[in-house]
Amino acid sequence: MNNAPYLLRSILQEARSSSFPLIFVIPGSGQIARCAVEGGAQFLMVLNAGLYRMAGVSPMGSFMPFGNANEQTEELLRRQILPRIKDFPIVAGVMANDPLQPTRVRLERLQGLGIAGITNWPAVGLIDGRLRDALTQEGFTVEDEVEMLAEARKQDFVTFAFVTNVADALRMSQAGVEALVFNAGWTHETQDIYEKNDRIQFAIVKVNEICNAVRRSGANPLLLFFGGSVTTPEDSAELYRRTEIHGFGGGSAFERIPVNNLVTHIVRQFCSVPRHPRALSFGEGVGEIVGATPIMLNLYKLIERVAPFHVNVCIEGESGVGKELIALQLHRLSPRASMPFITLNCGAIPDSLLESEFFGHEKGSFTGAFTRRIGKFELAHQGTLLLDEVAELSAKAQVSLLRVIQQQEITRVGGDKKIPVDVRILTATHQDLKTLVDRGRFRADLYYRLNTITLKVPALRDRKQDIPALADKFLNELGTQLGHSVLGITPDFMTKLMKHSWPGNVRELRHVLSRALLLEEGAILEGNEFVPEFSKASFPPASEFTPPTKPPSSEEESAGIRCAIKSCGGNKSKAAKLLGVSRKTLYARLKKSTNLSMNSKTSKEP
Repeated sequence: MNNAPYLLRSILQEARSSSFPLIFVIPGSGQIARCAVEGGAQFLMVLNAGLYRMAGVSPMGSFMPFGNANEQTEELLRRQILPRIKDFPIVAGVMANDPLQPTRVRLERLQGLGIAGITNWPAVGLIDGRLRDALTQEGFTVEDEVEMLAEARKQDFVTFAFVTNVADALRMSQAGVEALVFNAGWTHETQDIYEKNDRIQFAIVKVNEICNAVRRSGANPLLLFFGGSVTTPEDSAELYRRTEIHGFGGGSAFERIPVNNLVTHIVRQFCSVPRHPRALSFGEGVGEIVGATPIMLNLYKLIERVAPFHVNVCIEGESGVGKELIALQLHRLSPRASMPFITLNCGAIPDSLLESEFFGHEKGSFTGAFTRRIGKFELAHQGTLLLDEVAELSAKAQVSLLRVIQQQEITRVGGDKKIPVDVRILTATHQDLKTLVDRGRFRADLYYRLNTITLKVPALRDRKQDIPALADKFLNELGTQLGHSVLGITPDFMTKLMKHSWPGNVRELRHVLSRALLLEEGAILEGNEFVPEFSKASFPPASEFTPPTKPPSSEEESAGIRCAIKSCGGNKSKAAKLLGVSRKTLYARLKKSTNLSMNSKTSKEP
């Protein structure tokens, strides 16, 4: 008797209420399958695409007439997976309308191998164009896949359905499949973090569309995610926060680096990202923002008050304080939470590419425009657009931005169609925009359009009481990522953290803790490599500094330099910083002081 379906159904049921995601891996070899199991994957999905991936060619080959897809899947099972994996839930891909064997016979063969579940693969819904037309003419349709999965259900297999749109999802759900696998396309890795974020944001919108449609129909299948630009645990975390998916599956995402321990580690990381992170109480923080000092509590109140309204918000604060987290929380608490959250780094846009970034372009509109590109405003339609470092926009960019805010429509470069856009704009900057307006470096009319309200994010040195809570959060995250879980840090290390001036703010704190985790081996971090910098808090601000009535004498300057070096333990770099001069200036003054001293001694000699 095949007990595998019972075990797999138990796993699916537990995933509905679990705080952590259901992770499945699509291996192309027995080695990858074994590593995935060791890393904590809950089940394996074996598809003929794995053979092509391991051969170094596109998994698209699984759709091409290079052989019988079902025979290829069964060969992968018999030769690679089953000899290395025992008593573990496996889902097999089956293509409907197999010309070599009736569906019933194929399913019986898989049942004899101890397979727990069946999915529609290669799935016709994943392709379009001429290939889709050719397959349809040969009788390979979504309706045939529905019938194949219905037959698998009769034979007590757990049924999974790959879908790409609402229509197919509803068909499969109404047929009684137990899990939908939303396919966001072939796994696509990109080094452009903004392009990746855009792809993930649109995947979120599509997942929510499918999920809402299925729930309205009365069906309640498990919803899983596969493919697209999700290639890291951090990518999947964004999906879990903003959709109702129960888990993630991948092939290329796990096999990209063919080293056993790295594959195991990557799978373990995916398994450790909660689908719904622990909610912080109001006294601990909001969303991913940590802090309970009065200044942070006031900020939380402003966020919660402003977020629900369609008003533009300017977020000001030093580099590294977490302005993007504030923007993300404003988006999550707004009615636009299920729509895209798009970010644009204004400081990285040359004027020549400005309109293309903002509004997109049509194919052939200029040299190098090989394909149509969707601009950030169009991508953010009905969602939120964060303009990071908005103060860096050129005069030309400011005019373009003002125009789209006023008209609420854009035209792609090389196009003539006006496209309406409904976008909430959030801006972030480490500069004071009002001061820039007064100096004539930022348009006043644009400033008032963008700045309905300003949220000022405090520097870490102004809320040092939050450092212990921030350290706990970062240690938990970094411990999982770096494979070095720790219990905490020593009192001496914490004292040094509290004394440090934190010019790099929260980002610097994370860096310091990451470095300590990498360099130390114990369960309690001692922070021996960390040397706190002198805080500037004890010195009067420049606005309150009164210059001396006369410059110091050479002897006074020499004494001041020696005192600074002594107070910094002989460290001349820190002494220079304390004196407010460069190292080069300090060494020049030291040399001058030494020469004066020698000349003084010489003049006194008989």
